[in-house]
Amino acid sequence: MSKLNNAYALLIGIEYEDGLNTIGDAEDIAAILTDEHLCGYPSENVILLKADQADREGILNGFEHLKEQTDENSSVFIFYSGHGGVLGDTFHFVPYGMKDGMTEEEYKAAWVTADEIKQKINSLSTRRLIFFLDCCHATGIAKSDFSTAQGTTTADHDSEGGDAEKFDKAEGLAQKIDNERGISIVASCKEEQQSYQLGDDRNSLFTKHLIQALKGNHQTHFVEPYVRILEVAGYLLRAIPPVIEAAAASCDPPLDIKQEPYVNLEMYDNFILSYVPEELRKKLALKAPDEGVIDSAKGHKEVKTIFRESPGANNLLLFIHGFSGEAGDTFGNIPEMLMNDSSMDGWDMKPFGYSSYISPEMGKDIWAGIEDIDRISNYLCTSVKYKFDKYDRIAIVAHSLGGLIAQRAILDFKEEYRNKLSHLVLLGTPSNGIAPAKLSKVWNNKYNEMSSEGEFITSLRKDWERQYKDDYPFNLKVVASTEDEFVSIDSCYAPFNNDHHVTIDGRHLSMVKPTDENDDCYQLILSTLTNSEFHNQYTNSEEINIALGKYDVVVKQLLPRKDELDAAGLKRLIFSLEGLDRREEALQILNEHPKAQEDTDLMGIIGGRYKRAYLKFPSESDGDAAFVYYELALEQSRAKENYGQIYYHAINLAFLSIVVLNDQEKMLAYARMALDAAEKCKDDPWKNATIAEANLYLQNFEKAKEYYLKASENSGIREKISMHLNAYAGYTALMQTNNPEDDFILFLKENFLS
Repeated sequence: MSKLNNAYALLIGIEYEDGLNTIGDAEDIAAILTDEHLCGYPSENVILLKADQADREGILNGFEHLKEQTDENSSVFIFYSGHGGVLGDTFHFVPYGMKDGMTEEEYKAAWVTADEIKQKINSLSTRRLIFFLDCCHATGIAKSDFSTAQGTTTADHDSEGGDAEKFDKAEGLAQKIDNERGISIVASCKEEQQSYQLGDDRNSLFTKHLIQALKGNHQTHFVEPYVRILEVAGYLLRAIPPVIEAAAASCDPPLDIKQEPYVNLEMYDNFILSYVPEELRKKLALKAPDEGVIDSAKGHKEVKTIFRESPGANNLLLFIHGFSGEAGDTFGNIPEMLMNDSSMDGWDMKPFGYSSYISPEMGKDIWAGIEDIDRISNYLCTSVKYKFDKYDRIAIVAHSLGGLIAQRAILDFKEEYRNKLSHLVLLGTPSNGIAPAKLSKVWNNKYNEMSSEGEFITSLRKDWERQYKDDYPFNLKVVASTEDEFVSIDSCYAPFNNDHHVTIDGRHLSMVKPTDENDDCYQLILSTLTNSEFHNQYTNSEEINIALGKYDVVVKQLLPRKDELDAAGLKRLIFSLEGLDRREEALQILNEHPKAQEDTDLMGIIGGRYKRAYLKFPSESDGDAAFVYYELALEQSRAKENYGQIYYHAINLAFLSIVVLNDQEKMLAYARMALDAAEKCKDDPWKNATIAEANLYLQNFEKAKEYYLKASENSGIREKISMHLNAYAGYTALMQTNNPEDDFILFLKENFLS
């Protein structure tokens, strides 16, 4: 008699009014777990919630009991079989007692949200936790109308979760409860699939196979007397899809349905779930299990799941390792060095990891099967949709086959998620596959799927060319190392234009393990991620990065339909392009767009683009163009008596008069015109900045300071930078000094750049 003394379980089965009854699933799992010859969980450690015990209060209290009973070394097994739902953006479980006809208030009072479950999981001191989720039940099929023998189905996919629509997002629910701390989550099916029950089976197909795995029937060869998480997850991934495929094909007519379990691939520990049955242990001459052992994995190393996560950050940097790497180790100290660089403030950084069970037949190696690449890229797609949905901008740094995962996922992203991608760095990635001759000579055809002539690579390249045609809406760097023993430079570079190629020193694995901050690989990644002049030039990097994330989203939404935009939309697009330092595109749009020729504000924006160009690289043509546009806009604004536009254009002409023309008479005239118009307008930061700048030109410096302070109080970082640009350039041109210790220069820096 053996027991896993520090193993605990919470099992939930529910009977619904629509006919779905999953109590049998939970009871059968409980029977397996408490069988001393199989799982050996002490009966007092197993919480079984069924019927009215599985209401909201019962489920939340069940987690509280786990919290009281468990410690940091406990293993926790959670099983939920029942309906799931999503209302608006809120993913939730459907406990006992929820039913059709509820008001929204009653519904929300009875549900259990994914966020609540995540909080309960976070409150547990252990990270050895696995959550099995069987919640996308096709109601008709669950009533055993789907039969492999008869080949018929009367599946009715209505009324899931009480909201009159089927729930087919078990994968989304799983990702919403994932706390990114290495817990293991296995859901019965992927997005837009459902969980089936065959013929007269007592259990759903998912639960049936889970029971078989817990009994040790999932494989015939064992090297130890235990069944662990990773082999169970791998078995469910492999075993369930072909069963559904065969059953669907046997129907008349054949059905087009799939069921592929979802497994989160970042797992903390491969801990023990059950014992190999005694009869099989004797047959295989395995030693008897040690009583009470739940963690006998030798050399266990904790999976790194987060490098940095901070409140308010809307930029995410994902590191994707190759198949020989580990989530937290592949990139050496690159993440730490980036986190220590202030220019990367405002970026969260996470490894996108996956456990070794993804390729159980091959083991851990430099390469792996294309099936594994597909599986992981699908996981990346849904992670961006659900787990990383709060981020406006996502950058990816990928090594080796991680780069193929990234490319495949990017192509499979829906457009709204693909538009979040701002940077892609591919390091030592065989984007063009491996030459057939080299495969045969070096790899003995073990990895034929990686052939440059194989279906995966040729399909990937065709899809990539069709999507981008070498015109990328993100910053792309393709990196090869000089001594890469696995990936040729040609395979790295061939699919991409020369403009994106970078060669650095090193071998395949060492290229991503820099020794210090002067290393080429580190400097390449840092310079790529900080590619915006707007980002590099000023001090508050976190706010700048947050702003840049939003600019990326705006540009990717509006640029494809620029010709349809109204004036307001065109302004948003121009400001966002400017924020990303894409000035040439902004100027071209403004010069060609008909709205810009009739809107004085847009004419002023054109003038501003030429003004900024002049300040960056003084050019008579840029200075003249800025003057022309501001004068045209001022003339039309005065004709319309639009005082807000008058002071805006007049103060810019005052600025240009002193900075470009060194004409103080014109400067004073335009400054007084700006002051007069501003007095007729309501207060806002730009009015106050205009009054301040006009007084600067009139050399009323104390009054200028007074209004600059008012302007800075309610301005964001972008506005402050713009105000500082005008004030600093105007003051230094007027006073002929750029002494950093000058009282007024110090005042501007302290109030606009700190």
